[in-house]
Amino acid sequence: MTLVAYEFYWVSGSPNSWRAMLALEYKKIPYVSKRLDPSRGESKTPEYLALNPRGKVPTLVNGAFVVHESVAIMAYIESEFPAPALFGNNSSATGLIWQRILEFNNYARDPMDDGVSRPLIRGQAGTAAGEIKAAALQSHKALKWMEGILNVTQFLASDHLSAADFNAIPCVQFLARVGRGADALSLQLGLDALGSSYPAVSRWIARIEELPCYDAAYPPHWRDFSFHKN
Repeated sequence: MTLVAYEFYWVSGSPNSWRAMLALEYKKIPYVSKRLDPSRGESKTPEYLALNPRGKVPTLVNGAFVVHESVAIMAYIESEFPAPALFGNNSSATGLIWQRILEFNNYARDPMDDGVSRPLIRGQAGTAAGEIKAAALQSHKALKWMEGILNVTQFLASDHLSAADFNAIPCVQFLARVGRGADALSLQLGLDALGSSYPAVSRWIARIEELPCYDAAYPPHWRDFSFHKN
């Protein structure tokens, strides 16, 4: 297959952008980076809204074809570039990978991302403390669910890396990052020491961090931010 340069529109630190970029980098697919700055309204310009009417990220453009939604982008590039596989090599593997993706997105993503990480980043610890604490409890339930899986297998759908891992890792890393911040500590969310609380999850994080694609896709503005990587 002739390699074509896709255009990839993304925002640094966006978990949705990150998971799609991980897949692009892992498969070594060439793309033209179109980083957007939402603080300057770059995701709401007429030009971008023509590509993605919701003004969300990420968006992948391949000629006249445009695909939104991070998991859809991962599935699309898997079809375009099957190797190395991220959605399994047989029906059982594919089914389990999709199950893990949907389980995480339906039951873990919202409390981690919308319930804890985003409110804390926005400085809402004082005005939404009760809601954040409730979401933190649900996040711990999700982490315990992951811990149970990762005590048995190295990755979320088997002993092999898959799209299920790229789907989950950005939200978990975002949660771990804000969980070490002063606001999270003041609310006593218990998210500042995931390594000791969830050792299997911590080992899983370390395995993914060792991948070359992880460093290539790591949110650039995080490198100079006050927090540090796990």
